[in-house]
Amino acid sequence: MVATLIGRMSFSGIPQGTILGPVLFIIYINDLPEICEEFARIYLFADDAKLFKHVTCSEDHKDLQLGLNALQDWSNKWLLKLNILKRKTVFFGRNINKYTYSVQSTQLERLEHIKDLGVIFDSELNFVQHCKEKINTAYSYLGFY
Repeated sequence: MVATLIGRMSFSGIPQGTILGPVLFIIYINDLPEICEEFARIYLFADDAKLFKHVTCSEDHKDLQLGLNALQDWSNKWLLKLNILKRKTVFFGRNINKYTYSVQSTQLERLEHIKDLGVIFDSELNFVQHCKEKINTAYSYLGFY
């Protein structure tokens, strides 16, 4: 089983079109991977962060929760408010245990599927729902409803 925690970094953003904005943001979050990698992998894309851990036992579950806590501590230290409403949990695999994760005493919403970078991933990693959405979009362009 693989657990992935997905969320946006903050409510605020950098004005689009500025040259210095993205560079400053990268400098600002430069130490974040080092903070979380002790407990779980972290993937960053623009202002999205994904905490990832292959969970095979309760110790892995605890490590992922510690990674979440480290992420929250980092954001508090640097006064970067994380958007709790956009944080989600997705488990991938066949034998999915019912672990739950929380941040600041708020349990994260668990999803069976999630859309990330335009692709719909479900917990069993079959892309039926993604294909259906693309087919429906194509039909709507052709005028079939």
